[in-house]
Amino acid sequence: MPRPTKALECPLPPSGAPGAILVETPRLVLRRFKPDDAPALARAANHRAVWDGVRDSFPHPYTLADAEAFVATPCPDADPVKRLYPTKVAVCVKGSAGDDDEQQLVGCIGADPGQDVLYRTWELGYWLTPDAWGRGYASEAVGALLHWLLRTWPGSRRVQALTLAGNKRSAKVLARCGFVLEGVQRDAVEKAGVVQDLHVHAVLRRDVPVAG
Repeated sequence: MPRPTKALECPLPPSGAPGAILVETPRLVLRRFKPDDAPALARAANHRAVWDGVRDSFPHPYTLADAEAFVATPCPDADPVKRLYPTKVAVCVKGSAGDDDEQQLVGCIGADPGQDVLYRTWELGYWLTPDAWGRGYASEAVGALLHWLLRTWPGSRRVQALTLAGNKRSAKVLARCGFVLEGVQRDAVEKAGVVQDLHVHAVLRRDVPVAG
């Protein structure tokens, strides 16, 4: 007997087309990746400081071939519903005149819904190239994606993010966006040969007024 599956309903599904804009802020555009993003993505991602804060599945060095493989299938899941989820979103800084050609790709942000009984919970993650640090872009991007996904999937109840214990910068970004440190998974991860704690941050729909 087949097991029941659960999925969030989406009244107005977002476009899955390469380059489709999901949300804009005063300074940023969050959009689907497109094939010609590969060179800019490789430049943005190829930094040890980026790798230090992400999982080991993230390549380092990050080559053009890695970037080409990443953007080749922006929404790789064959399921037409899952394909709509914002699992890969380019973070782009707008040009001075708002010209699309002047946008600068500075990182990636995304969120995945949980499975089975966790289907109302999202896990959010992001990274920005070091040259974009300290300008408020991370907080702007995280806040924008958080509000957008809660509006787009009304059945969502919780968004969480995981950070390495040493990643104080990301912890501060999440706190500014309303995330609460809920717990610490002690000695849960090994990064660069160092065993460290994993911090669990989360925000609930009821704590995000704009989400309704």
